[in-house]
Amino acid sequence: MKRILFFLFAAFISLSLSSCLDVVEIDIPEGKPLLVVEGQVTDQPAPAWVKLSMTQAYFADALPPVVRGASISLLDDQGRRDVLRETTPGLYVGSGAVQGRVGGRYTLTIEANGQSYQAETEIKRTPEIDSVSLEYMRGHSFFKDGYYAFYNGPELPGVGDYYRFKVTKNGKLFNDPGDLIVRADELVDGNYIGRVQLVDEPLVRGDKLKVELNAIPRDYFYFLNEMFGQINNVGLFATTPANVRTNIRNTRADADKSAVGYFAGFTVRTDSVTVR
Repeated sequence: MKRILFFLFAAFISLSLSSCLDVVEIDIPEGKPLLVVEGQVTDQPAPAWVKLSMTQAYFADALPPVVRGASISLLDDQGRRDVLRETTPGLYVGSGAVQGRVGGRYTLTIEANGQSYQAETEIKRTPEIDSVSLEYMRGHSFFKDGYYAFYNGPELPGVGDYYRFKVTKNGKLFNDPGDLIVRADELVDGNYIGRVQLVDEPLVRGDKLKVELNAIPRDYFYFLNEMFGQINNVGLFATTPANVRTNIRNTRADADKSAVGYFAGFTVRTDSVTVR
């Protein structure tokens, strides 16, 4: 009998509490759609490219809409000009008339949706990769037993160099937010850089690992760090989300339509290793 009375009392309390709950509808303003720019020019033979899309509502479950029919050109500091043509919806590729080079400066111009935008970037000096080495490591609380890959190479004298490492295993690029590897040279200026760990999981026999080293501009380095911070801005102590820096500007100072994203210039150096 006591058990029955207890259940009845618990049920009564539960109903009483549920009757006190109110559903709060949160109205999140969508804001004006902004142009999103992603693009690059490198010191490799491949031409420059740019992807254009638009921002969308925070809770939208569809892919961002691409921007078609834009006019895009690239000008270098030696007066050469390239026109980027739309090859697939939202993707614009140059003809190769402008080739990236170390020390070069580049200005991208975009005419889209009745607005004009510009971005400026440069291609910084770069070191060569010495090697990608393999090392067997005993597991501990954070890693398993196995072979891990490390970058090794020189760092050029003079503070102000910034690097990004892109890692591909068996043809698949590590491209999740946690895979971003960027470094500044403040603490290693002019020294040899050894054992920069490239993977968090052990490699197995037959795995082929490719590492791409990019020497990147200072502003792009901070863009990538800010983007990483916003993507991982979750949990109890998360801060208010905010747009990260961009080098895309509306050419009209009084325009109310800005843009987000980045057009970056950088070098490309690669090396690879296979686990045998």
